This record gives sequence, C-alpha cells and structure tokens, in this order.
Amino acid sequence: MTQTSAAFISGILLAAGLSTRMGEPKQLLPFGKSTIVETVADNMLGAKFDEVIVVVGHRAEAIQTQLGTRPIKTVFNPDYRDGMLTSAQTGIRTLEASDAFALMLVDQPFITSALINQVFDAYQQTEKGIALPSYNYKRGHPVIFDQKYASDILALTPVSDGVRTLFKKYSDDIHYVTVDTDAVLRDIDDREDYKRALKEK
Repeated sequence: MTQTSAAFISGILLAAGLSTRMGEPKQLLPFGKSTIVETVADNMLGAKFDEVIVVVGHRAEAIQTQLGTRPIKTVFNPDYRDGMLTSAQTGIRTLEASDAFALMLVDQPFITSALINQVFDAYQQTEKGIALPSYNYKRGHPVIFDQKYASDILALTPVSDGVRTLFKKYSDDIHYVTVDTDAVLRDIDDREDYKRALKEK
C-alpha cells in the first residue's frame, strides 16, 4: 500500500548551528543573488512541501530578518549549542497535522527543488516509511520520515548517533531514491568548501 496523495508533508530546515568550522554564520554568507539560508529556503518553498519550517538558534534574529516575509514558520531552538539533533527535535515538536516530514540541512544549497521533488514523489509512491536519495550508494538529503518515526527521533539522546540511528534500526523500511548528482551529498563546512561552491554557482 502506497502513501495517499493527500499526505501532508512538512519540510524542516535545520539552520540553528554555530558554523564552528566556518568561523562565521554560514547561513548568512552570500550565495548567488542572496544568502545560503535563503537559497535553501527558496529551494524548499519551490518544492511540493505543504509547509516549510526553519529552525533557528545562533544569530536567530539576523537569519529571520534575512528570510523576510517568505511563507515559512520559524522556530527557535534554545539548545542549539548542543548539536543538530536538538534542532531536528525542535522542528518535529512544532508539527501539527503532518503525515510525514523531511529534514534538510542549511549548508546544502545545491539541493534543488527538482531534487527535493524527486524524493518527495518517490516517498508518495512507496510503502516504505523512510525515503532518501542515494548517489554512488551514499545516503544524502533530504530524508523524508513517516510521522510514526517522530517519537523515535524525539527519544534520541546527545550520546546517540543522532537520526542515523534510525537508518540502522529500520533499514528494512527505507526506500532509496537513486539520483544522478552528488548535490544530495555536498555541504559547505569550511572556507574551502565555500570557495568551491561560489565558483560553481
């Protein structure tokens, strides 16, 4: 049995981090005609998500100002210094009517709306509870989870392996979507990554 076409799927953007390796908030770095966080948010808004939630923390006000009047919901993670898992948990706690949710990272501006929709459509058509893109047999983003997995993620602790724990525990419930680009893997962690990204933009 596949998912219903009317499933309400939320996109959650994790944008609360400290950007320690970058040395400054990478969310706010120029990228294309805007910033990295705006690029990712716009890619999500251009996809089929029923709502887009942005989890903020470090430099929250500046990021919210940058996002302007976009039709998104922002939520503050007071525990952002404790790592990405806390941001995923903060985002999931805000969900109200979702049948499923996707987790996306703010440092992956190369994931286009079309790539997101490729995973979105595959999730809608599979009977599996988790869908994620795969490039050269490596897992990428976004990852879409059935709402039934929210409690598992909320129960994770900082000493766990984070959301990846679910990939091991529920490996039989994962639908891998083969894609033809490494964009689903690439992130911008440090200055060298950023310089390379700007050259390709």
